[in-house]
Amino acid sequence: MENSQERHDDLDKKLVIEAEKIVRKAEEENIVLRLMGSIAFRLHCPRYVHYLDSLTRTLTDVDFASYSSERSKVENLLEKLEYTTQSYVQVAIATLGRSTYWKKDDTRIKVDIFWDKLKMNHDIDFSGRLELEKSTLPLSELLQEKLQIVRLNMKDVKDTVVLLLEHDVAEKSTDREIVDLSLIIERVSKDWCYYYTFSKNLKAIQDILRELETLPNEEKSIVNDRIVRILDAFERVPKSLGWKARAKIGTRKKWYNEVE
Repeated sequence: MENSQERHDDLDKKLVIEAEKIVRKAEEENIVLRLMGSIAFRLHCPRYVHYLDSLTRTLTDVDFASYSSERSKVENLLEKLEYTTQSYVQVAIATLGRSTYWKKDDTRIKVDIFWDKLKMNHDIDFSGRLELEKSTLPLSELLQEKLQIVRLNMKDVKDTVVLLLEHDVAEKSTDREIVDLSLIIERVSKDWCYYYTFSKNLKAIQDILRELETLPNEEKSIVNDRIVRILDAFERVPKSLGWKARAKIGTRKKWYNEVE
């Protein structure tokens, strides 16, 4: 009898294969549809993806980003690929700007589409960004996708660690293989709430990093150095008057959006 880990491995493979198939079909039909979530991290980190396996990072679904202007084309594509949905589910998650679909012949395969922005603890706008990559969100948005989470869990920590191990960071870069921090830093300078969550998470990841036994010290040092550089850039950027006013209130007022 197959054990639980074997079932997880089987589902992981199915999800990655399905994600790549959907991306390929979307590209063939000139549809703007980009992978996000953990599968995007796997595809963007081929040198160190084995750490996600050694860190026991299992997959749960396939996440995509697209524009609402592409919605009819995306839905037609998924219908051709034999995906279905339930109207009551769509109504329930409409406030998150998201749609959910299941593969008809294997309901374990679930696809979420985020339209125009990621609406979670902090909104991440996709406007003008999805065209920068063919298959996934740009690295900057992938990093933001994780760091915007107020209650960071270990699977998100693992994704972030591997991303920062594979890819260097720069305060401004046009290199697709370097995390361009320019948009992040710009928002940090104006939005204390965003700054607070991102800084808190980066410091938490530094602490957890020290305890990751499956990661060699040399790799830990690379990740930590990149986190230090990000935090340093956050502190050096001049802050707006609005940022300073909100900083005085601090966490006495909720600084993030609640997500069910």
